[in-house]
Amino acid sequence: MIFLYRAKLLILSQPKTGTTALDNALAHRASIVVNSPPEMKHLAYRKFMKFVAPWIRAQTGLTRKQYEVVSVMREPIDWLGSWYRYRTRERLNNPDADRPGNYTGNVSFDQFILDVCKPKREQPSYAHINSPCSVALNGEDSVGIDRIFPYEDMSGLYELIEERTGKSVDTKQMNVSPEMKLEISDEARARIKEKLAFAFELHGSLRKDGFVDSRFRLKGNNDEGDAED
Repeated sequence: MIFLYRAKLLILSQPKTGTTALDNALAHRASIVVNSPPEMKHLAYRKFMKFVAPWIRAQTGLTRKQYEVVSVMREPIDWLGSWYRYRTRERLNNPDADRPGNYTGNVSFDQFILDVCKPKREQPSYAHINSPCSVALNGEDSVGIDRIFPYEDMSGLYELIEERTGKSVDTKQMNVSPEMKLEISDEARARIKEKLAFAFELHGSLRKDGFVDSRFRLKGNNDEGDAED
């Protein structure tokens, strides 16, 4: 999570979308930068509205309507592929690793996808993964943030940052997953598309400018947790 006060722009960090590199590139301009722990770095919008938005208002006087909250989203199967590849790192294949159960080097990508599709109580620990748009939601299958930019073309986000700050954005790749060819069966593809139906539809609708189609928002919801009385 990173807050550019002068630009009136807050970026929520969706895992596996390159936002770590973006956070590092913008850190010296920001009023708030949260890089760890993961639970805070990848804070979801609902928790942001409950805990952080009121604090921003108390410290700056800015209500939620006076700044934009944005994030990035990656195509769901590609996003899951990045998680799978990231968890094939040999250092996770060690009983002394922080989370040894997250190692995926001994299962196929197809099996990984099928495990992600299982009910949570039946999933191996390596399959405990949120949705590819988890930080953007304010409820189940409902987008709360103002804009979501497609990972496949982040030029719109860069243009927004450069327009608001008057400075260019120069990022360097970080947390890169190992390169490998991944294959997925028709069965696994069909099952993950069913499980993540909302995410697939949302990603397919994304625009360069990041604005979200109204059909993905909760109707009648007044999401102004820090609005004036």
